[in-house]
Amino acid sequence: PVAAAVESGVVAGFQWATSAGPLCEEPMWGVAFELDARLILPSPAHAAAHASSPRDGEQEAQQGDEEAAVNPVLAELQEDVYGPFSGQVMTAVATACRRAVIEADPRLVEAMYLCQVQTTAEALSGTYAVLGRRRARILREEMREGSDTFLVHAYLPVEASFGLADEMRRRSSGAASASLLLSHWERLQVDPFFVPTTEEEREEHGEEGVGGHAANVARRLMDAVRRRKGLAVEEKVVKVATKQRTLKRNV
Repeated sequence: PVAAAVESGVVAGFQWATSAGPLCEEPMWGVAFELDARLILPSPAHAAAHASSPRDGEQEAQQGDEEAAVNPVLAELQEDVYGPFSGQVMTAVATACRRAVIEADPRLVEAMYLCQVQTTAEALSGTYAVLGRRRARILREEMREGSDTFLVHAYLPVEASFGLADEMRRRSSGAASASLLLSHWERLQVDPFFVPTTEEEREEHGEEGVGGHAANVARRLMDAVRRRKGLAVEEKVVKVATKQRTLKRNV
């Protein structure tokens, strides 16, 4: 019974951890785990010695946790304090898996649209400005024969696609139109926990860790998802040290 409880608890804990990752409580993708579950059961001689050597209440209280790991009878008794044994194993495995992911330097994965923009030559510069502001990656640009219409193909993050049609129409005076098609998932090459510490890192990456004065994109996306789900978010409440301006903490 103990072995079956351990096996079911390990499987359930693994499924729990992979369905809600440590960054945004979202399913994990492209992650491999190596689980090694060991169950140490008492030998017949140890069980007989345990039955023939009674202990007082103080000794049992001090050695209860150690004996519960090797004695299935005591493990069952611990369920009155810590809950079902399979649930204890599930929680321990899920916590270990999530901790292992954090130690392995994880990255976010975001969905990407294949964006095709049809625009005129006069509105081409405005089209590129809109796409560049939304972190789009230009693939190619081609011109239709016999006309002044350009076709621009780019990969656009789904997170940055909201309001694209209105902004594109406004910046091009109605001369540009975009179509979106879900293409693939792409790994963000930005560490959401990276903070520059040396002068060289600050000069290269900026104060926020991504260059210039832009915010860490991965951290911004992670905090936005966690804030929307009601999870804890680490953020500065006071941003100006010389004059304290306390902001409302929305968690």
